[in-house]
Amino acid sequence: MGPAFSSVPFFGKGKRTGMKAVGIIAEYNPLHNGHIYHMKKARDLSGADTVVAAMSGNFVQRGMPAVFDKWTRTEHALLCGADLVIEIPVISCLGNAGQYAESGVRLLESLGCVPYISFGSESGKTEYLKAAADFIRENRKAMDALIAEAVTEGLSFPRARAKAYSLLGGPLGAIPDSPNDILALEYISAMRSSEPLAVTRKGAGYHDAYEDSGRYQSASALRDMMRSGLDISGAVPGCTADSSSDIPVLTAEGEARLFDLVRYAVMSRSPEWIDDCPSGGEGLGNLLKRSCRDACSLDELISTVKSKRYTYTRISRLCMQVLLGITRTVCDWKMSEPAYIRVLGFTGRGQQLLSEIKAGGFASLPVITNINKEADLTDDRGQKLLELDVYASDIYSLLTGRDMGRYSDHRQKPVIVREEKEKTANLCD
Repeated sequence: MGPAFSSVPFFGKGKRTGMKAVGIIAEYNPLHNGHIYHMKKARDLSGADTVVAAMSGNFVQRGMPAVFDKWTRTEHALLCGADLVIEIPVISCLGNAGQYAESGVRLLESLGCVPYISFGSESGKTEYLKAAADFIRENRKAMDALIAEAVTEGLSFPRARAKAYSLLGGPLGAIPDSPNDILALEYISAMRSSEPLAVTRKGAGYHDAYEDSGRYQSASALRDMMRSGLDISGAVPGCTADSSSDIPVLTAEGEARLFDLVRYAVMSRSPEWIDDCPSGGEGLGNLLKRSCRDACSLDELISTVKSKRYTYTRISRLCMQVLLGITRTVCDWKMSEPAYIRVLGFTGRGQQLLSEIKAGGFASLPVITNINKEADLTDDRGQKLLELDVYASDIYSLLTGRDMGRYSDHRQKPVIVREEKEKTANLCD
């Protein structure tokens, strides 16, 4: 029996829908058996009627284009357990972990019907993670000061935060250091009306390499397998396996095209402009411009610029920010504040939930299902962010060699899945 929803306040307008939803923040890059397991467990543990996924668009948090476009990944999610998929704006997807997590949480809470937000976790200990997140939130100023000091000494942000947490006497003496638990702390810290719900990660770890005959592989291992043309069908649902024959982003040609686009963007900008990107600053603009002349691949460019202080992921995000024209000036320092809820797709049950949300005015942000007719529902900043999402999709089409007109966001409609969902019970033992 799931937890009681009636005790949980809402971020919306003080009203609630008849249907209850559990929220998940995800990338599904690609969607695999572990994601299906998570969606099923989140639904079961919360007692929710629906699963709402706030999903990254065509660019993901590690600072790379997604292996499949957002519409394909939306369909995969809807076929395998989700009922409603909404898009996390690209500026948040290419922000740091805290900005990404806060944006996803804000979107889910703004729907006015999500009392629980679930996430995968290596520890699976919700209360332990809550205690750590509460400590960080209560000691934010002191944490920030110690982190800034450690960063100036040359530590990367993750190591600086771990040092600050330990010096201030955080619970159990050490901050959770597994990838999903680290992200879980960001989710919990951002929650205002929802309650966290941890689901123990099943199978391979976040960065684990491929394991023979394993039904539960990490997304990074699956991407490596797809890049090598290997069979991934044992670790993913049929929809993902069927789509894996067409992965232009992971081909040598696709990676070369991405590198050329990034290098052109870097060469077209001044060092000062690059330093105005959210992941820029401290002379990274000059370093990136110098390095792009001699690098022979995007990986070589990022590896040349990265250091003990500047992680590979930070430089990768910086490259994508330069490519898409994302600067601090453009995002107005509000990378974690969404201005609208953009619907990417839904099932029949998800459509019912959407109808209740719209009819009852439960959402605290405008809900957009058709950007051609509803863009003016949001404010000026929201329209600029929406234009950036459209532009990101155009760039994604360019680097994947697709027809930009045909695949433009202005022509794409929300994915609707009405048929019976795939039989996934055998994946969720």
